[in-house]
Amino acid sequence: MGSHILMNVLDEQELRVGIIRDGRLEGLIHERLGDGQHLGNIYKARVANVEPSLDAAFLDLGAGKNGFIHIDEVIHDKGRSKRIEDALHAGQEVIVQITKEAIKDKGPCMSMYLSLPGRYLVMMHSDAAKGVSKRIEDPAVRKRLKNILAEFQPPEGFGFIVRTAAAERAEDEIKLDYEFLKRLWAEIESLSGRSRAPACLYQEADVVVRTLRDTAAADVQSIVIDQEKLYDEARAFAQVFMPELCNRIQHHRDELPLFTYYGLEERLARIYDRKVQMPSGGTVVIEQTEALVSIDVNSAKNRDSSDVETTALMTNLEAVATIAEQLVLRDLGGLIIIDFIDMENRDNQRLVQLALRRALSVDKAKIQLSPLSRFGLVEMTRQRTRPSHKLVASAECPYCVGTGSIKTAETLEIDCMREIRQMLHSKSLSRLEVVVPHDLALTILNARHKELSELEERTDCRIVFTGDSLMKAREFRLIPSFRKGERQRERSERSERSQPVRPSLLAPLMVEQAKAIALAKELAAMKPADLERELDADPIHVSLQPPRPAAASVETAAASAPAERKAATVWDDATTLRRLLFSPPIPVLVSTPVVTSSNQNGQAVAELARNRSTGRVPPRHSRGRRRR
Repeated sequence: MGSHILMNVLDEQELRVGIIRDGRLEGLIHERLGDGQHLGNIYKARVANVEPSLDAAFLDLGAGKNGFIHIDEVIHDKGRSKRIEDALHAGQEVIVQITKEAIKDKGPCMSMYLSLPGRYLVMMHSDAAKGVSKRIEDPAVRKRLKNILAEFQPPEGFGFIVRTAAAERAEDEIKLDYEFLKRLWAEIESLSGRSRAPACLYQEADVVVRTLRDTAAADVQSIVIDQEKLYDEARAFAQVFMPELCNRIQHHRDELPLFTYYGLEERLARIYDRKVQMPSGGTVVIEQTEALVSIDVNSAKNRDSSDVETTALMTNLEAVATIAEQLVLRDLGGLIIIDFIDMENRDNQRLVQLALRRALSVDKAKIQLSPLSRFGLVEMTRQRTRPSHKLVASAECPYCVGTGSIKTAETLEIDCMREIRQMLHSKSLSRLEVVVPHDLALTILNARHKELSELEERTDCRIVFTGDSLMKAREFRLIPSFRKGERQRERSERSERSQPVRPSLLAPLMVEQAKAIALAKELAAMKPADLERELDADPIHVSLQPPRPAAASVETAAASAPAERKAATVWDDATTLRRLLFSPPIPVLVSTPVVTSSNQNGQAVAELARNRSTGRVPPRHSRGRRRR
């Protein structure tokens, strides 16, 4: 069976393209027409600033967020080991192409290796780009296409890759595409010489033309479009580049929406669900975060098999097909972690891994797959060029702020009372209004009425609770009313006095920071052999040295031989400081030092030795000096 392409425009703001093959939804393209898609655009940009710490630079594109380009995407002749500051400098003008759309706070990713796609060829900025798509497996067809490609003379620094759609095309059609790409690059190069950075030199085609160019193959049976304007645009493009598809482009005129007419709306509604049900009763749970996507496979209600191992194997094999389908439909990319059900049999693990590789082989995105780990995890990366459908169609929840959970009513009540006590303790107030969500106002008053009455009586401040139906589910606001003249007096007192800094609270933090810096330097200086040996060691079974006693007795210290005195380090000073600040007061016993000193020091040492039995330190004498 062939494929069908459905193009649906909703309210002239959203365009959805569904690709159906053999009765199954194979792909979904979802774009907002007003968002301004920039993927594939070519710019003459100016280097805004160079970041040596990232080995990358930020480029000014003229509008929106600055583009990001890594040293690996920069064309230069400085050598392979050169850094970004050797290849680019601020104010330099470069020609770059967007390879990845901006996602949330991150700007678009750029590359100086340009790529111009055609119907049958792709012109790439690389002398080594001269080959045939790997999806064309027939040796005779590959040889014919390579002979055609050998006759082409690409522009300087460029090369051509033959696309899969050219497998059954005649030589004249491929040459026509070759001439079109050469002329297109000549126009871009000419415009670059006349324009000042930042400027857009080439804008990628809209989604209709891209779909027909990249997706419509010879086996397409129908292309259905529900808007007359896009229908005319698609036919005009097909008459020039794909005349055999003109008669297959249809205009949907029925009043029933296109996706509802073909039964796709219900299937598309499920791509935003967190949990995907499988026919056998198992489930696949998909959690998308900013850094990665986690996929968990659960057997749930699957009870078809007789033993645990078989149930795990059959559930994992069924989940493989579901995961491959959901990755394409949801357009998930980046780092993906798949947690399969644990299996003891090594052959079953290899079977699941092979099934996953086969299921992902039909995906057009670039994929890297790791072997199944001993914990049942598979790590993979999938090429991400634009935000997923969920990020485009949804926003962060204002109540949970993207965490997926909110505080319980009891937690909000405790936090609210804590803030009230702090406010009443630090300020002289006549009235304190507490604004809480409408459904929690009576709950807090009923649960805390006795404590609130005691606070009012002790602080002589009236506490009023107000319910706000428009407030978020788990937040509150305090509105204080000061006594007459208290606000001005508090400001003057605050300006006159300043609270002292407590070094006892800052000392542990600074010690930990110093330890972290020293540990990082120590690890950075380790040799590779020592590093591998420490990583291979089992941390659970490493024998630990018994802890040393906290303090030795005075007799043992006196009997031991005098050790060579070392310079005090930051760790010794920190230990002494923490003991002095946080340890309970204990008698200090001082032993008579061995070293000799002057007469005055000798008398002081003798006096300390006489008082050793009592465990006290003699008082200090000011010797006539005035003490502050």
